[in-house]
Amino acid sequence: MERLRFFYFFIVLSLFFPVKENDYVIPSGENYIIGEDGIKRIYINIWGHVKRPGTYLVYEQIDIMTALSIAGGPLDGADLSKIQIISKKNGSIKKINIQDFLFEENFEKIDFGPYDTINISPSTSYYIRDNAYLINVLLQLLTLGVAINNN
Repeated sequence: MERLRFFYFFIVLSLFFPVKENDYVIPSGENYIIGEDGIKRIYINIWGHVKRPGTYLVYEQIDIMTALSIAGGPLDGADLSKIQIISKKNGSIKKINIQDFLFEENFEKIDFGPYDTINISPSTSYYIRDNAYLINVLLQLLTLGVAINNN
């Protein structure tokens, strides 16, 4: 009987202190998440040659530099002159050069929409540097073929 009273006590107590499932309210029919602080947040995808590619929940007015920082930044050999921003809304692809954001004061601000994608590709010099062993292997095979042919 004592256990039953103890059980009922906790049930009544739980009615006064409900458990929160999450801190975000998702408006119906929208792609925005509004936190308890009232700030709109969106999901964006960051793909390609960055440390931690993936989907991130960010505030709506985020800039490109902060978005890349959230993903751990670009890796060595990333082509920062041809960053692609792919819009989920209309499928358009916008190419930007990160140098515009670093050295120019009158750069165009990018407005990200829900589920937009930032794609950073490796540079051509990175491909050559990363795959230089293939040229070495081909030359060794060619040398072996010539040596076998001469014998």
